[in-house]
Amino acid sequence: MRNLVIRTEQAAALPDGFRLLGAEAGAAGRSPSASFCIDTTEGRVYAVAADSSNSAHLLALESGALADAIPLPFAAMGSTVTSVQFMVERDVVVLALASGDIYTVTRDGAVDTVGTVDAGIAATAWSPDEQVLALVTCAGRLLLMTADFDPIDELPLAQGEHGEEAQVSVGWGSAATQYHGRNTSEEEKQSSQEASAGGAYDDGRVRISWRGDGAFVSVSFLAGAGRREIRVFTREGRLHSVSEAVGGLEHPLAWKPSGRLVASTQRRAHRHDVVFFERNGLRHGEFALRGGSAQQRVLDLAWNADSSVLAATVEESGAVHVELWADNNYHWYLKQRIGPRLAGGITHAVWHPEEPLTLFLSGTEAAIVRMELHAAAAVAQVASESSNAAAAVVDGSGILYTPFSYANVPPPMALHTLDAPQPVAHAAFAAFGDGNDFCALLADRASVACYGCSHATRVADAVPPQLQRTVQLGAGAWARQVAWPRPGLLVAVGLQLLAVAQVRQVVFVAEFGGTGEAATQAWPVAAEIVLLTAAPHTGQVLAAAADGQVYEVDLQGASTAARLVPVARHPAPCVEIAAVRPSDDSNGAAVVVGRSARNQLFANDHVISTVCLSFYLRRDMLLFTTTTHRLRFVPVSASLAAAAPSEDDEGDASGSKFEERQRRVERGSAIVLAAPVGDAVVLQMPRGNLETIRPRALVLAAVRRMLDARRFREAVVACRVNRIDLNIVHDHAPAAFMADLPEFVRQVDDPDLLNLFATALRDEDVAKSMYAGMDGGPSESKCPGKTNAVCRALRPVLQLLDPQRYMPTMLTTLVCQSPADIPGALQLLSPLDAEARDAALTYLLYLSDVDTVYNAALGMYDLPLALVVAQRSQHDPREYLPALGKLHAIASDDYRRYKIDVQLARHDQALQNLCAAYATAKDDEAELWCELCAFVAEHGLYQSALALLAGTPARHAEMCRLYGAHLADGKQWPQAAAAYLLAGAVPQAIDAFVRAADWRTAMALASDQAASGFSEQAVHDTAVRASAILADHHRFADAAAVLLDYAGAHEDAVALLVRGSHWAEAMRCAHLHRRADLIETTVIPGVDAALDTLLEDVEETTTSFATKVARLREVRATPLEVLAAAHVEMRAGSGEAPDNVDVMSDTASMASQFTTFTGTATNASTAMTGSTARRASKARMRKKEEKRRIRGKKGSIYEEAYLVDSVAKLIDRVRALQPSVRNLCLALIQFGRPRAAQQVHSALRRLVLLVLDDADWVFDGQRVQLQFGESGIPVPVPADTNSFGASSQPRHPKPVLPTLEWTISALV
Repeated sequence: MRNLVIRTEQAAALPDGFRLLGAEAGAAGRSPSASFCIDTTEGRVYAVAADSSNSAHLLALESGALADAIPLPFAAMGSTVTSVQFMVERDVVVLALASGDIYTVTRDGAVDTVGTVDAGIAATAWSPDEQVLALVTCAGRLLLMTADFDPIDELPLAQGEHGEEAQVSVGWGSAATQYHGRNTSEEEKQSSQEASAGGAYDDGRVRISWRGDGAFVSVSFLAGAGRREIRVFTREGRLHSVSEAVGGLEHPLAWKPSGRLVASTQRRAHRHDVVFFERNGLRHGEFALRGGSAQQRVLDLAWNADSSVLAATVEESGAVHVELWADNNYHWYLKQRIGPRLAGGITHAVWHPEEPLTLFLSGTEAAIVRMELHAAAAVAQVASESSNAAAAVVDGSGILYTPFSYANVPPPMALHTLDAPQPVAHAAFAAFGDGNDFCALLADRASVACYGCSHATRVADAVPPQLQRTVQLGAGAWARQVAWPRPGLLVAVGLQLLAVAQVRQVVFVAEFGGTGEAATQAWPVAAEIVLLTAAPHTGQVLAAAADGQVYEVDLQGASTAARLVPVARHPAPCVEIAAVRPSDDSNGAAVVVGRSARNQLFANDHVISTVCLSFYLRRDMLLFTTTTHRLRFVPVSASLAAAAPSEDDEGDASGSKFEERQRRVERGSAIVLAAPVGDAVVLQMPRGNLETIRPRALVLAAVRRMLDARRFREAVVACRVNRIDLNIVHDHAPAAFMADLPEFVRQVDDPDLLNLFATALRDEDVAKSMYAGMDGGPSESKCPGKTNAVCRALRPVLQLLDPQRYMPTMLTTLVCQSPADIPGALQLLSPLDAEARDAALTYLLYLSDVDTVYNAALGMYDLPLALVVAQRSQHDPREYLPALGKLHAIASDDYRRYKIDVQLARHDQALQNLCAAYATAKDDEAELWCELCAFVAEHGLYQSALALLAGTPARHAEMCRLYGAHLADGKQWPQAAAAYLLAGAVPQAIDAFVRAADWRTAMALASDQAASGFSEQAVHDTAVRASAILADHHRFADAAAVLLDYAGAHEDAVALLVRGSHWAEAMRCAHLHRRADLIETTVIPGVDAALDTLLEDVEETTTSFATKVARLREVRATPLEVLAAAHVEMRAGSGEAPDNVDVMSDTASMASQFTTFTGTATNASTAMTGSTARRASKARMRKKEEKRRIRGKKGSIYEEAYLVDSVAKLIDRVRALQPSVRNLCLALIQFGRPRAAQQVHSALRRLVLLVLDDADWVFDGQRVQLQFGESGIPVPVPADTNSFGASSQPRHPKPVLPTLEWTISALV
């Protein structure tokens, strides 16, 4: 889909009196090889020329001017050049003449005669690597020599009939395998010989062509009887193959550098073909030349460096022109036809050895022309709804026009094929109107054909573009590019011919209107313009110069010279440019986007990408493909010229499946065009076929524009076709959408589309999560209640417009709610007639499970409807018919509903209906009450039952009693006591209060004999039982109080106070009740026992605290590296260490937090496979480490944390001892034992002082804690972990420390 565009043309004239050797007009005076060569290192052109005195010179031309002239030691007259080659490695020019002489010429002018071939030289060619010279003598022998001109081999051309690759044709089923009579064989031989004879236009000369890698060389020569034959030889001189006999084969020969085909020409009776041979000599395709003259003659063929273009030098009607052919999708396109005007008559065409699209032409009038070409697509760019999104492909005088907006016709076909008056040199689309018109610069380079095309939406309505007029650019015009910026105005850039090889750069401006002649002006320009384009997005005509500067052609202020206004500058010259004016740019400055030949993409002077293969600029989006096989999108905004360079490696993708900024494409894909206002992108693959894609970015942009314009149906259809989540219709602008719901329904006007929209709704803002745009990445955005809100708002609109037509949509909204309102959907069916109800029910069963609908119908207590639904299900009629019959047979409506609710597990509603049935029952009241109690007990609905039975006191009290029993079974004694009280069951309430340890309430109720009916003995027994329960709860003071108040058990009460260490209260009770004997028998022995116990506890705590602190000092004196190494060795000894573990070095820094720990995966052959096995192994390891952490094994990484935790527990124990010791000391002093009191007091005081001395060091000096990592290596616990008890071993917080406030100063 790309055309060859001429970027620059430079004509270098030879000095006066000089002419190129072998460049005379006519085939007779033309040498078989060009008389010039290209120096690829310095860009010079070396030409062999003759002066007026018949002396030969080697001219060095640089930038079109003569740099040096070196005399050559032979006369120009009668000398024919067979090859001129610049040797890059040796830095010399090698010159071979037909006379047999070979010369070398250095840069400083030294000429050396290498030698002479006595038989003369017929043809010469160097291998591409310049290591082997192939030379054919006039005696018909092939001579191969090294770069130092040492012979490799010499052999005759006509040696045998076959080479190494002998052709074998089985020919099954062909005419050759059939018997046609006795004399047929001789007739076929004679016919074959006649067919193999050379053409009448064969020059009879030998041609040599090397394959691109230099492994093979082909030679075309006339064999016996004038038959043209192509032979392929190896680099070592062995005959490889001989071409098959082809009638009319001519002299041109060119081996494709890629090595696949050898090109030549064949003249037939009805056409002239370029034919191709494989390396084995067999034919492999052809294409016909376009010339209509029978006198057409192909002088030479030449491939460019990358095998993409074949140049054919053709003579027709006495004039020579060059045709540039390119193939794609198995079709050969004539991309350019270069006439002889600039060169003054063309003799040879030579491609640059390294630059694929640089061509040199030699002229008969002492000129060498250098042309640079580029492949670019001619496509429409105007952002109009009426744009056909068309492309124009040049194929000789044919223009292949395809409007991609409604017809994606793959090349080489096209929707319309137009015949131009001449072959086309350049095509450009109009930058005004709808952008469907286009113009074509013709091959004479002075005429422009303007075509008009109307808009269409389908192929049936399409009308081929019509030629409106042909505009002449004036005499001497030699334009190379043209632009059509506005109606009646053409702008072209090119040369103005003043004389042979004397030109000037000009801008042509042609104004025309109606049918009159065009007014043309030629404005000289100083800059070398390489690219001209009309930018429809900015209304400018842009001209890019060879130095990267981009100008605007000011058509208003020009008078005698073109006024070029600089608008941007690219870091490198570009081969494609486009401009846009960002809509959010307040200054209105245009941004010029360009792509260089090195695949750099620029926006003004900023680099956007360095791997750009192609790009297309829309008004709102920049699209470009990359060498990493991605199609990228950059929104057009004021920041486009400062956009960050894109990541060009394959790992830059965010991984999101909703990525809008890029998408993957096939390798080598190039953008042909993108719909200027649509969502389609046409890509061309390297093999030539087209693919139209609709990228998510363009689709979403189009959908957003449709929603902003309130074109709801188009937006919904676009989302459906391109599989875009329909939530975007609401989430793009929620408030506006909810306000436009009636308009939305009216525009969509399709229940199926509305159903699709409703079913797609979910509680998520896809405008933030899935389709967040190009400025930000996806983010979670929940919208609770969105689905229900839209469905509720949509139903009234549908009901108002046409409830019967939109019944499926209303059902869909009810089902899509959360939770689904199936009963509401069934209620909508009731007013419908039988046929409509049947259809609606069918649709409802499609949306929801039939069992769910059946249960909903049954839950509505509508048995006929439930029957209808059941009949649509797969249920056995023998099951649901008896069940529905039993329900129907129940006389009580409330009891029937109760049974239905029980079946549907709606227990609360079932209880309500059962209570209602019980309230209205007369004959079977007792039976219903039993059933009610059983149902409440089964499902634990006591509270609901109590609320429903509040109006019947007797049944309410009975239910309270049952509830109390239920709570008592669950050991919920306080709640059970309250329930019994409500039921009036005081004895059960007293028992529950006793079990709840609420002895005061229990004894208050028991003491009220009128309410409880308890005797004095029963009250005594209740008190004793309450005391025992309180003692079990270690509430000794309360247990003693209840015995003293209600049982008179003084001895037991004092004993309980002694058990609880309530010394003062015990003595008080003994004296209060005149029982002083209890002090001697109970209190004093209790004090002695408590003294011994406390002394042991204090001593044990002191010893344990001192031991653990001492061990902690030893642990902290050991470096963590040693502990970690010991841990790894311990795991290795138990077979748990991973392979390739490198423990930290001795110089590891603690500040690095053990970053020197490394771990690698185990060997794949022995490692466990399967995620289940790995998880199980990790779980076992975690359990083992947890056990080690809890044990705090000596020498492990867990010991320090274990010791700190133990010290914290001991401190808590010390604080618990303080009040007990103080109370005991007071009792000892009261009993006259101050020495014993001082003993226990001093012991605890010493322990408290010890704790206070070491606590800060223990807790403030905690080091970095280690934990077990997944790789089996100790790693630091994260610094932000502070909760103790986790498996990651965080630092232990400092506990509350004991104080000396408990001490008795008199005992110190």
